[in-house]
Amino acid sequence: MAVKYDVIVVGAGPGGTTAAKVAAQKKLKVLLLERARTPGDKNMSGSYLFRNVCEDLFPGFQKADFHKGQVRTGGIDFRWSLDDDEKRYGISLSPGGEPFRDMMTVFRPESDAWFANEAVKAGAELKTALAMDVIWGTKGEDQRVVGVVTDRGNFEAPVIIDASGIHSMIARRAGLVTWTGAKAQDKIMLAIKYIYRLDEKVLRERLQTYFDSDGVEVDWGAMPTMAGSTAAYWGSHAVGIPGRGIVNIIVYHTLREMVENRVNVHQRMQWYLNQAPVKKLLEGGEFVYCNFHCLNAGDIVGQPPRAQVPGLMLAGDSGGFGNPLDDFGANVAMTMGKMAAELAAEMKKKGDYSAEMFARYDARWHDSFIAEDNIPEMALLMRGEGFTKMLGTMDDAICTFFTKRFNNTSYPQIMLSIMPKMIGVLPTLMDAAYAMKPIAKAGVKKVAPLLALAAMMGEGGGLMKPSTKKEGGE
Repeated sequence: MAVKYDVIVVGAGPGGTTAAKVAAQKKLKVLLLERARTPGDKNMSGSYLFRNVCEDLFPGFQKADFHKGQVRTGGIDFRWSLDDDEKRYGISLSPGGEPFRDMMTVFRPESDAWFANEAVKAGAELKTALAMDVIWGTKGEDQRVVGVVTDRGNFEAPVIIDASGIHSMIARRAGLVTWTGAKAQDKIMLAIKYIYRLDEKVLRERLQTYFDSDGVEVDWGAMPTMAGSTAAYWGSHAVGIPGRGIVNIIVYHTLREMVENRVNVHQRMQWYLNQAPVKKLLEGGEFVYCNFHCLNAGDIVGQPPRAQVPGLMLAGDSGGFGNPLDDFGANVAMTMGKMAAELAAEMKKKGDYSAEMFARYDARWHDSFIAEDNIPEMALLMRGEGFTKMLGTMDDAICTFFTKRFNNTSYPQIMLSIMPKMIGVLPTLMDAAYAMKPIAKAGVKKVAPLLALAAMMGEGGGLMKPSTKKEGGE
């Protein structure tokens, strides 16, 4: 006989623990299921979390013990590799910038365990179990999800919140996602993480850490982030944690380009490990282990329109939600987890678990930053050949400039020789303009109420109404 709860949350990552904590605080009977031995045990991604988002949902987050020994990133040094050699272009954001105080470095096996403990303290029950399928039931003519099947037995609840990641069995069994075949290759990015152990003192010296005015230790050297599309679209970065004596080396590879170019993420990892700054950082270090994770960064499919069926709501990667361009996803999962838990509390209070109530979940995330961030066109631009060609043209122009300037060529003559080179990037600039259309659309949506108000004021003879009085006394 299945055990019954008010809410079952699948997955004890940031999204799942948020849902469990919020629901428990609202006096619901909550079961939190995690397939690993402990929350965060299998996790490799998410080295950064957003401070304000986490502190709002988990008061005490920024002062938690697991932050001791962590360092804050002082900036982001983003480079785009043109030829896997010496040609790289990008931008460095200044070290110690105050905006980076809102992005906190974490070691997920520790931070996830802390989040889960906060949910348990709020009243949620944590169980280790692998959720493999949903239990279907009917209420009138509506078929709905009424529980989950696990390797530890069946559990039932009128509300299931799934936050178990992009390979969620629950989301697939419910028919909400179908990341298979070519669609999966366009949707999913494979990440690999190598963990190295290094002497704490040596690591601090290499990171050139210092203490910021707010008392937090900062990595002076900007986070070395590299990306490119040779031979597949990829990204990579290194994160040092002196207090643990470890360095995380992370490489991301899109699946489709990997398959098409017959390369693999290990090859890119070996290339990155042999880059001079990374090689120097890891010198004398001991390789500990590696693990893998899939996420929807670089996503050119985009978010699905629905995140629910009666009885079930998806949060974060389980439904393929996130920013298609970057690899920040915990903030999305946490926001959706809170939305789902709050709606579950409303349902319990009203005794209404109708399809109409569950449809409110879609309405809420559609009316948030989550839907506005659904811009797969931007990821398509980065994954296409045009972006590399544009940077290649810039490289050619810059090389031409310095070569001619160092040989006494005048600026007018230099510009005349460079301008024809820029013609080749026009198609890419047009692609970029197309990618900006969703951004413009979101902007128009935001200003529409103001435009309507201005029109009303004009029609009513208000401040916006043009004057009919003629100048000159006529």
